[in-house]
Amino acid sequence: MRGISLGVFASLLSAATALIITSTGSDSISPLWLLMGQYMVGMCLSPPRRRPVAPLSLHALRLIAGLWAFGAYYFALSAEGASAAEASMILNTAPIFATFYAVTQIRARFSALLAFAGVALFLLANNGGVDFSLWQLLALSAAVAYASSFILVGVLSSKGESPGTINSIYNFGAAVVTAIILIVYQPPLPLHWWPVFAIGAIAALRIQVITIAATTPEESARVSVLTNLAFLWLAIVEIVQGRSYSVVEWVALGLVILGVGLSPKATTKTSEATTKTSRIVR
Repeated sequence: MRGISLGVFASLLSAATALIITSTGSDSISPLWLLMGQYMVGMCLSPPRRRPVAPLSLHALRLIAGLWAFGAYYFALSAEGASAAEASMILNTAPIFATFYAVTQIRARFSALLAFAGVALFLLANNGGVDFSLWQLLALSAAVAYASSFILVGVLSSKGESPGTINSIYNFGAAVVTAIILIVYQPPLPLHWWPVFAIGAIAALRIQVITIAATTPEESARVSVLTNLAFLWLAIVEIVQGRSYSVVEWVALGLVILGVGLSPKATTKTSEATTKTSRIVR
């Protein structure tokens, strides 16, 4: 139940991130500033408190995956003509990769397939489907990196690494890399700074929530399925704004909800692993 609540909360934060970025547009702020704001806030939320116990190579892989996932996603959302709902849907194909890698349960894989089918159907029904524009390809690459990041967080947790240590190493390393890119690339200063602080707070909190929820590779895959709800919230916003959905699009939304609802709870084995990990952390 705790994992479900955290996963749903993370999906709400993801939807808020997409709305803010697409509302500011690519002309007003570089995604690099958004990344820096996110990692600076993240360092404040998770200051280093203990030495890592898991191999540093795993932390390095998580750093690479996380940087690409967020960077590609932000650049996709900032691109001209990008749709917040579509970009979120493409990003949320990540659970299919994460689930099929980490979970062997037929029900878990079936639930991920249903959610993925809903995402694909919605994309096909929405403006003719995917046309492989640059922003869509960036969002798809972000989905693959995002799934990898999910799994790596679960692996690190299963090896006894605390959420605070996982996040502190990731945020510090990502902030250093982003700062170097900012110095070299030198993007223009934002016309408005409020999105930097807003995205920084929301995205950093989202990372914190997901890291706490993803206690094992299996649990991280289940949490990733719940993040599919992000584009459902975005669809609701579009409906409130006056957009009318076709029957096919409503069926697609239903498939996503059904897929998330069928996602199984943690098995006894997973629960025991989680308990064991908690004891190690303490």
